[in-house]
Amino acid sequence: MRLQTITKCAAVAGALALPFTALVPAASATSGGVGSAVAISATGPVAIPPTPSVTSTGHKPVRKSVAELPANALGIEARALNAAAWAGHGRASVADLRIAKIGLSASAVTAKCENGNGVSHLKQASLNGRKLKLTAAPNSALTVNLNGLGAATVTLNKHVRDHDGNLSITAIEVSLTLAGKTQTIAISSVTCGKGGKPGQPSTPPSQPSEPGTPSQPSTPPDAAPAPTPVTGDLPVTG
Repeated sequence: MRLQTITKCAAVAGALALPFTALVPAASATSGGVGSAVAISATGPVAIPPTPSVTSTGHKPVRKSVAELPANALGIEARALNAAAWAGHGRASVADLRIAKIGLSASAVTAKCENGNGVSHLKQASLNGRKLKLTAAPNSALTVNLNGLGAATVTLNKHVRDHDGNLSITAIEVSLTLAGKTQTIAISSVTCGKGGKPGQPSTPPSQPSEPGTPSQPSTPPDAAPAPTPVTGDLPVTG
């Protein structure tokens, strides 16, 4: 039985890792800045170290994968955790995510960042029984009441840009209070620096597709200040 479980985890990890790694485009000569990616991490009273985590300024992708998230006090379950980074790029993906305490689940959670622009998406995701859209607007936040734990804030597609134009994206961020302290859970987080020649805008990824699929370039959006999470209605389908 244990052998069957290990074999199944390896198969799932391979299924996600193949497109995630094989289809990553080579970094162009104009790419610049640091790239980083983390599949899952948690800070606060209960800490989960970045699993896996990569950072790189090189032109060749650096990749790390973990078949299954180790057991933890937060009850987070996930498989096929992948992270890849290279100059100005970061990609992260998680499969079979489940956080029973807040009723959150998804068959896939991905984020990618390219030269200062990026996107994230969810597949077959739900929160307390309500289906979530494939792609949420940046910084879509909502409050969830947890039995015995008070309220938690769930932010989808969190975008934070620093003064240098570097962008950080977290596909799902959960924040709640445990033992009087803030507990944060981050799922699929990436950061990328701006690339391109001086005076030329970088090209953002297109709308997200399957995990690991490279995007096609499109017209870049105008520069905007770092957005502030806004509590509002949960983006749902159906």
